[in-house]
Amino acid sequence: MNAAFVISTCVAVLQVGIGALLLTVSLAPGWRSARAYAVVAFSAAAYSVTNLGASYWPLADSVRVIFSQGSYLIAGIFVSACLVSAYGGDSAGARPIPRWCKGLIVLLIGGGVLAFAARDWFFSGAFTDVIVAWSDVHYRFPTPARLGEWVSYLNLVGLLWTGAQYCRPRGPAKPVSIPYVVGFSIFFAAAIVETLVGNGVLEFFFVADLGFLAVVLAMAIVTAERFIDDARRLSVASTYLTEEIDRRTQERDEAQRAWIEAERQAALGRLAAGVGHEINNPLAYLRLNLELMQVWGREHGSADELMESVEGALDGADRIRGVVDALRAYSRPATGDLVPISPEHFTQAALRVTSHKLRGLAEVRTHVGRAPEILGDEGRLVQAMVNLLLNAAHASPDRAPGEKGVVDLLVGTAPDGRALIEVRDDGPGMSREEIRRLTQPYFTTRFEAGGAGLGLFLARGVVEQMGGSLEVESAVGEGTLVRILLPPAQAEPASALEAMAGRVRTLTAPGGIRVSSARVAAIGR
Repeated sequence: MNAAFVISTCVAVLQVGIGALLLTVSLAPGWRSARAYAVVAFSAAAYSVTNLGASYWPLADSVRVIFSQGSYLIAGIFVSACLVSAYGGDSAGARPIPRWCKGLIVLLIGGGVLAFAARDWFFSGAFTDVIVAWSDVHYRFPTPARLGEWVSYLNLVGLLWTGAQYCRPRGPAKPVSIPYVVGFSIFFAAAIVETLVGNGVLEFFFVADLGFLAVVLAMAIVTAERFIDDARRLSVASTYLTEEIDRRTQERDEAQRAWIEAERQAALGRLAAGVGHEINNPLAYLRLNLELMQVWGREHGSADELMESVEGALDGADRIRGVVDALRAYSRPATGDLVPISPEHFTQAALRVTSHKLRGLAEVRTHVGRAPEILGDEGRLVQAMVNLLLNAAHASPDRAPGEKGVVDLLVGTAPDGRALIEVRDDGPGMSREEIRRLTQPYFTTRFEAGGAGLGLFLARGVVEQMGGSLEVESAVGEGTLVRILLPPAQAEPASALEAMAGRVRTLTAPGGIRVSSARVAAIGR
């Protein structure tokens, strides 16, 4: 047993191990291409075994011929598997392989089979001896005939095409593969050395085994890199999926809480409608009696203090009726029928509904100008305005005791003739990311304070269903502006003079909210 025999045996064992590993990897989903790599490794190991016939001196010449016949077939399988792996794509399938490459594979396999069927065409009958004196290695193998030489050259061409395909850059995403460049460079260097040794120019070992091993190792390294990269992507995807599940679970829980809250609000609205009806009945008796007292007092010259008390009681009754009417409008179920309605009407109704809540949170400054009638559902519009007003009031930052935020409500006409409603607060404002998500369901900046994240989402849905649009403008530290634009029920021409003309009047809304109202033809920013 000599050094060449030991090298071929060790290389064969190593290639078998790599082949088994690649074959195991190929069983994983999406790793079918590793099967071609496994065939390359196993065929390279078999080729190293055939080399034992040339380096093991005690073998009979007839056995050496059989080993040489096998080397042609195994070399054809090795090169064909390399071509399939190089041109077969990620799946190592037959469809992506070019026709010329398929033809070359048929020639390579056919040459190997022909070496067994007609060995006299491949071998001249003589034997070649190569002696490496300094290592006590003696190679003896059948001298190839002309056809055998041409088949060997064909195998070399196949490997050249494989190396060119593997080593070329495939764009920015797939630069030149360093392992393939190194592996095929070693292989072709080994082929040159083996040619020089075979021609007696160089006294050295046949190193084709090491060249094959370099190619197999390059494929194993690239496969390992891909495997590690896939494992990394899988880890990232798993982390993302876990976070997505947590986020969706949180959204589900928030949706469930919002649904429960919506059900509670709906039940409260139905109760409010019934309570409002029950209040209106005795309120009618109360107001009728107060009016009779007022008439009787005037006819009999009652004291001024008494008449002022009666007038104050009548004013209080009117306020109660206004609040009840607003509650009934707010709780009225949506019918889907759109009727002409004044923006001033449903905004004032929303103010009356929210007056008790706003009173403790913010000062509401209302600027009511001339606005065209729109086609809308009163109950749903009141609900939308209630959401916007409460959002604006809650957006006011923490202040000193007794100090309130400021909410500006503007009603008017936009320059393009649409009805304009704006709600502005002096709160802390929002970032661009928060603005982008603001109209998404269940997104809220007040989750800790009990916000459900449905106010703006529902308001936008109501406005868009009535042909309008809802816009949000905000910046950190500068408050938030919500603008509603609704198409008019019918076009109303307005001149520039009408846009500037108007009269100013001062109102007092229920709950003590000061309202400075300007009847203006057009209000825009």
